[in-house]
Amino acid sequence: MRMQKTIAILVMLLLSATSWAGRIDKGYKALCVFDYFTAKKHFTKALKYNESPGAQGLAIIFYRNDNPFHNYDSALIYIERSIATFDMVKARKKLKYADCGFTKDSLYALRQSISSHFYQEAYATQSVLTLTKFIDRHPWAKEVSEATLLRDSLAFFNAVEVNTSVAFKGFMDLYPNSIYYELAEDNYYDVQFLESTTDGSLESFNEFIKNNPMSPLRPEAENKVFELSTADNTPESNAAFIRNYPENPNVKNAWWRWYQLELSNYSTDVIAFFMDSTEIPFQDELLEDRALFDVTLLPFEKEGKFGYMRNSGEIHINPEYDYGSFFQEGLAIVAKGEKFGFINKRGDLQIACQFESVSDFVNGLSIVEVNGKFGMIDRNGTFVFEAMYEDLGLLSEGLSYAMVAERYGYYNVAGEMVIPHFFDDAYDFKNGIARVEKDGYQGYIDTEGAFIIPAVHETIEWYQDTLLVFSDEGLYGIMNTQAQIYVEPQFTWINPLREGLAVAELEDRIVYLDSVGTIIIDNGFEVFPNYQLKGEFHDGVAVIKKKDEYGRINKEGKMITEPDYENLGLGKAVFPGKKDDLWGLFNAKGKTVVSIQYDGIFSAPNGKYVVKQSDTMGVVDGVGNVLVPVSFDAVEPIKDDLFLVTSNGLVGVYRNEELIVPVRYNQIGLFSEEYLFLNKDGSIAYYDLVNGKLVAVRR
Repeated sequence: MRMQKTIAILVMLLLSATSWAGRIDKGYKALCVFDYFTAKKHFTKALKYNESPGAQGLAIIFYRNDNPFHNYDSALIYIERSIATFDMVKARKKLKYADCGFTKDSLYALRQSISSHFYQEAYATQSVLTLTKFIDRHPWAKEVSEATLLRDSLAFFNAVEVNTSVAFKGFMDLYPNSIYYELAEDNYYDVQFLESTTDGSLESFNEFIKNNPMSPLRPEAENKVFELSTADNTPESNAAFIRNYPENPNVKNAWWRWYQLELSNYSTDVIAFFMDSTEIPFQDELLEDRALFDVTLLPFEKEGKFGYMRNSGEIHINPEYDYGSFFQEGLAIVAKGEKFGFINKRGDLQIACQFESVSDFVNGLSIVEVNGKFGMIDRNGTFVFEAMYEDLGLLSEGLSYAMVAERYGYYNVAGEMVIPHFFDDAYDFKNGIARVEKDGYQGYIDTEGAFIIPAVHETIEWYQDTLLVFSDEGLYGIMNTQAQIYVEPQFTWINPLREGLAVAELEDRIVYLDSVGTIIIDNGFEVFPNYQLKGEFHDGVAVIKKKDEYGRINKEGKMITEPDYENLGLGKAVFPGKKDDLWGLFNAKGKTVVSIQYDGIFSAPNGKYVVKQSDTMGVVDGVGNVLVPVSFDAVEPIKDDLFLVTSNGLVGVYRNEELIVPVRYNQIGLFSEEYLFLNKDGSIAYYDLVNGKLVAVRR
């Protein structure tokens, strides 16, 4: 009885299996004739024993849009179910249903088709949320890379639109592998920096550094701390920065700027002061600066390039510049191409060649030109005045004149406008006042720009420290710095005070005024050419003219040389005089010291005289001894006992009676108290006046 029951069960199972297998076949057949109702019925019932092919059939039905069961969500569910159970199907069934399209590749292809539909829907929304849902739900889809790129792009630009550090940080947290991650990170740090330092205050930058020590923008914050702490560009602020921010990477810059600012008073004391500090980070440079302080470096030219040599001829700075000037306050102007900058004596390019023109440093400041406009820099190359002016003067009594739109105003050392641009012309301050010009007339203003002498005079010049010479309608008078008139305008000319007296022209005669403009010598002296020079007092003596003859007077107006000459030159104990159309030398008693034989005699330093005879010139002393032969085309005093002589277009130099530089150079000038500058056919050399030797670069 038990055996019969077991057989019955096996038969039922066999019949059942045969029935379910038939449902798959029937489902495929119904599907082929688009009988979706029948196909769905068979595939649904087949799920229990033939899950994978049954789920595939249902996925196909739900995927197709030509039947009432069309539903992509259902299609996706069933195709995933089919793929998940595919490996559970027996090989013989896989082989059997392969002809109906039941293969793993076909399952994957259907799943991809379904996913492609979902991607198109997600793409159409251009929504970060929808695209993210697609990416998460369809990791196998071929569109995942494209969807990820689009999703990240939308998310990134959403963050850009919000433009807050929170927005960028959120993006970075959600999408750490995005190609936009680094860009988002850069924006994050930038926005974080801006949010933290919106007010631009020193405190905000310090707080940023404290709260974000690892930020890549920390160096920028540290630079801003340096910039704001030293904004007034003074030694004091740089010293305070060094004390307050010892860990800031700009400490070395602060030391250097402090050092250079102090060198506006260019002296060894400044160098010594900094050498005493053990903290300074460039002791070696200081030692070299001190060693070179008193060393004269001479520019030379080689193959069209300028360098610098010592007085031994040894090259100190290699020739690499297109121009090189003399050193002034330890810096020399150099050029590369058509741009100018400055080097120090160590040969470092201290201020880059970036300017169209520059001036030598004076008290630590230089006028520079950029794009046709002028500004002022210090020894660090920092602009004291931005290059925005049509004309600019150096600081004088703390103020500098500047021109904008053809009008002049004044600025202080901080670059702040103190006096507005109102004047047609302006000059340096002296004794707290400055001459200005307005509408063709001159006046004087104080340091606040108020007129202390209205601009109503044709000209105004200094008479002495407290009085001024002014002119109206061609006549000259004298006033004080409060515009109080001391002498009414009545003179044709008034010279500045010299040796306590001033030569003036009054009604076609020469008179002399005292320190307050009172006439104290009025002896009927006649006007003569160049009286403004020779009529002044030199060593207590002045040349005058009376009855068409020249003589000399002392400061009391008394004749010390009677007017018995056709012309006179300057001199005290011995002076040049002209008689019978020729010149000689005479002593104070009128006795001839050097016979009358020259066509011209001109006073030179140290009791020497340049003489001219016919077309040649030379030099004699006060007793007629010839120091320089009277055989040169021209003779010109250089200094003391030095005379430049010219012959056939070439020049040389005499010292007293000795020709120390042969007459073979194109150009000779005074380089310094110790050196002459020599130029022969573009080749530069020097003459050492102390040691009496020629200095040229060692070849």
